Amino acid sequence: MKQDIREFAPTYESLAALYQAIRSIGSTLDLEEVLNQVIQAAVDLVDAEWGFIVWEPEEGTAVRACAVLSPEDIDDPALDLALCATEAHTGQTPASRPYIVLPLWSPEGTICALYVDRSPDQEPFSEADLKSLEAFAGQAAVAVQKAHAFEEAKTTEANFGSRMAHDLRLPVTSLRGYADMLLKEAVGPLTDMQRQFLSIIHANTYYLETLTYNLSDMAKIDHERMPLNLGRISLKDSVDEVLDKLGPKIEEEEQTLALDLPTLPDVTADKARLTQLVRTLIENAHLYTPAGGKITVTAQEQDGFVRLTVTDTGIGISLEDQETRLFKKFFRADDSVVQEQRGGGNNLYVAKRLVELMGGEMGAESEPEKGSTFWFTLPVATSE
Repeated sequence: MKQDIREFAPTYESLAALYQAIRSIGSTLDLEEVLNQVIQAAVDLVDAEWGFIVWEPEEGTAVRACAVLSPEDIDDPALDLALCATEAHTGQTPASRPYIVLPLWSPEGTICALYVDRSPDQEPFSEADLKSLEAFAGQAAVAVQKAHAFEEAKTTEANFGSRMAHDLRLPVTSLRGYADMLLKEAVGPLTDMQRQFLSIIHANTYYLETLTYNLSDMAKIDHERMPLNLGRISLKDSVDEVLDKLGPKIEEEEQTLALDLPTLPDVTADKARLTQLVRTLIENAHLYTPAGGKITVTAQEQDGFVRLTVTDTGIGISLEDQETRLFKKFFRADDSVVQEQRGGGNNLYVAKRLVELMGGEMGAESEPEKGSTFWFTLPVATSE
């Protein structure tokens, strides 16, 4: 960059402008944001009227960033000039608009170029403008390259997590299916010992299947690829569905279950994910509350949201864990009761992120040896 600057013997003002332009980029690793920063800084640097960055991957041309104008305003001559840019140069379009076009860094097999121009009644770009923009583009290319590498890394990581979860889920689901058939004596009667062994296999495959689903959910959430089918959903229906399955287990532990679910408006949520949220909170209350304890499930409408609260009289959570570890990945309290339960410690992390993705909030209050209260809110469904 120093050599480029010396070539056009910059003034103090042009150096200051170049410095300011370089400072304005690279504050983020989001590729789209970096490209927008670059084109806006380029337009400001050479006092252009507008500009754009074109990025042509193998599957077709795409205008990735614009300053002042919108993509549909770009005419074909300007687009062609950008796509044909093999080196930095200045000139005039057929419509007598002064322009500068130059290539940016781009991955193999793509074209990435920056284009700026002025109205016909403005001064043509000078050689100093061209050199200044070249110097800026050298630094901009570094920021673009870093952001692109980060984007590629995120995609690779997300695909790896999802692929691993998928590859694990298929054999585990198959094992559980065969264990189900054998337990139902579909292929013949079982001895007591065979039934006992198969029950253990069935329980362990269900546990593994749950872990793979959590792994998949974490990968999707962390990389903003969690699909949600939002609609008008009854929170009470989700609670009823969960209690149909967990109710017998709660009774086995002689735990008292108290419900206070008044008539509530529907919420905006993904039905399957809402059921997953409710199950996480009620199942945790059941697992970490001793026999004879109490679990209370309440719901109420407040300020355009419906709030579900699950309170237990269980082991509770230390203040330190509440402040530093709760709702984080792989959180498992050091309490022996918690360690006896199998799990990856990601259920609450996934639950909180799902609530946030659906427009709500999630929180907790707890006191060791006295119990915990977990709650989440979801927006009331509107007529739209």
